[in-house]
Amino acid sequence: MEDNRPAALNRLRLLLPELATLSIGAGVLALLSFTGVLEWLLAGSASTIVLGLILLGSVVVVLSLQVARQAELLAEELGEPFGTLVLTGSVIVIELALIGSTMLTGESNPTLARDSMFSVLMVALTGITGLCMALTSRMQKKDRDQPMRVEDLAATNKAGAMVYYNLIGTMSVLVLIIPNFSNDSPEGNFSLPLNIVLSVTALVVYGLFLFNQTGAYRGFFMEMFADEGGNPESRHHAELEGGPWQAAALLMGTLAIVVVIAESMGQLIERGVNELHLPSSLAGILVAMLILLPEAINAIQATRKGKLQRALNTLYGSVLSTISLTVPAVLLIGEVTGTKVILGLEQYEMVLLSLTLFLLRPHSRVLGSEGLMLLVVFLFWFVLELV
Repeated sequence: MEDNRPAALNRLRLLLPELATLSIGAGVLALLSFTGVLEWLLAGSASTIVLGLILLGSVVVVLSLQVARQAELLAEELGEPFGTLVLTGSVIVIELALIGSTMLTGESNPTLARDSMFSVLMVALTGITGLCMALTSRMQKKDRDQPMRVEDLAATNKAGAMVYYNLIGTMSVLVLIIPNFSNDSPEGNFSLPLNIVLSVTALVVYGLFLFNQTGAYRGFFMEMFADEGGNPESRHHAELEGGPWQAAALLMGTLAIVVVIAESMGQLIERGVNELHLPSSLAGILVAMLILLPEAINAIQATRKGKLQRALNTLYGSVLSTISLTVPAVLLIGEVTGTKVILGLEQYEMVLLSLTLFLLRPHSRVLGSEGLMLLVVFLFWFVLELV
């Protein structure tokens, strides 16, 4: 009988970094759950809270790198758009855990959900998307003695981009702008009947989108000029480590730890913002950055490999799921707990959202100027949120 011990030992050796990362995360989780460390941090001074956020944030970064890596292996094995749906689901789980826990246990903040959703939109659609487009433009193959030709520019699947654009544009306007102009309620929100209509509409739209994305219109969300064989090295690496089932198990295990740690960080963020008398919108920005960390890492890695479509699928999918799934959950929590929820944006935020949607209109080829202008919008939004 053939001895498989060398192969098993080799596989275990390859898994040591992932298992070590899981162990670190599990240790931090146990420390937060079964000791009084979290309560001590929450009751401490502003400097103690900031130190706690830095330490926990470092752990989340390490865990997020592992989530992004395992998601990349799954994407190689499953193909698009199934691979990026894994990260999309990850983001919405973390976001709902953060916002829900803060609404249920934190101090009343009626704009928390709105600020978090809008921050996710701006960080993903201007900051990370702009960076990916700028990186793509910089990586274009160009002969110094020859002018850049249109066919040399990176191509995206315009049909899929148009689907994302239409859905994100429609839902973001309905959720974040229309409540300010509705006579139904004077407080930047709808009444209960209209909120029910909005929630059902968001869920149905997202359900239909997933049905089409994974069905008859799957080709809309794939690379225009992808290699049919994929990346053989990545595939071999995934098979060497146990294939997609192992990658999925590592991803879900790591993600579960990230979710629980993120809940603790959400409480610390709220406490720190109040303790330091900072703008309440800063809490939403920090939550969005924490939520999108695995997505950002995965999108930048995909872009550096020349797979801009995968990066856009990841980012646009996260934004669409944020709008379509967070809103019903937040409105339900608010109604059950009697917590006030405000959805309508401030005036300058509505203008920035409109400008962002204008800049994101789909094109067949990606220009560096598009990424640059998105980064400019991101910079102005970030500064305006803090002043």
